[in-house]
Amino acid sequence: MHKKIKLIARTTSAAALLAIGSSAFAAPEIGANIELDNTNRSGGAVAAGDKGLSQSGRVEISASSKAGTNWFVAGKSAFVTKKDGTLGTDDMWIQLGSATGDVKLGRFESADLFPLAGDTLVNHAGNVYGANTLRGRKAGDVFHAQGTINFGAGLSFELGLIETTNNNIVGSGSKGTRPVLSYASGPLTLRAGVESGEYASGNRVSGSGLTGSYDFGGFKLTANIAQGKQDSATALNQSAIGLSASVGNLGLGFASGTNDITGGDTKVSTVYGSYKIPLFDVSGASVTPAFSSSTVKNSVTGISTDENAFRVRLNYTF
Repeated sequence: MHKKIKLIARTTSAAALLAIGSSAFAAPEIGANIELDNTNRSGGAVAAGDKGLSQSGRVEISASSKAGTNWFVAGKSAFVTKKDGTLGTDDMWIQLGSATGDVKLGRFESADLFPLAGDTLVNHAGNVYGANTLRGRKAGDVFHAQGTINFGAGLSFELGLIETTNNNIVGSGSKGTRPVLSYASGPLTLRAGVESGEYASGNRVSGSGLTGSYDFGGFKLTANIAQGKQDSATALNQSAIGLSASVGNLGLGFASGTNDITGGDTKVSTVYGSYKIPLFDVSGASVTPAFSSSTVKNSVTGISTDENAFRVRLNYTF
């Protein structure tokens, strides 16, 4: 059975790369993994039908390759088979350029402006804005392009563009532009960016985010701050902060968001943690227990609701 799975993975991935252009991808890297989440959710912020124990997961089959010296062409395809029987695409992109600049087209994610270390399970009881609305991986035939310029000395600039038809914007979730400036030098990483566009037809979103991380060696600290406005009719202000740390396989974090509403605001506070444990000393196999606890308080009504969740994730990379 194990050999059959590997054969299917290799055959499917190779076919996908041939569709993009076999001459440029002569020796693809092929991989597959299975991820299974067992999650229990409770609390007033959880819909009645979503409370209790549930199970979700997927098998991912991926292939990637890069060819060229001064100029290069790269590509990746990642297909997923979900536990509910549906099929999907995680990544599917082509990238072309040089060491000084490149263009990327397809389905992918741009730079994360609100990363949270060890985020196996982070369930917010309310909205926490992270300046990632236009980050990518949109549905259907949405156009996504990203141009990147590498200035050297760890400094780079990327400009993302998401565009779609008016008929597709509701299903795709958004369209607009997203420039991000990044700096990486040794243990230090900094990113700053803005986004501006629509998250639904006639509803605008704009905002900015700043994130930084420092690796002390065995201990990595990440801090985020974001602010923005959503909905052109009411121009509701949003702000959020996040702080997370990873120590080996342990991840811990905190995130807080404030969202304006008529006459007041809602405040969301979330704490979470996860710990990845090797499984039976088998290469590529792990089990990750994780928890998330979140509360949202409405300043107008004075009512607080919460969501508490626990998850055990099993992962095996073939």
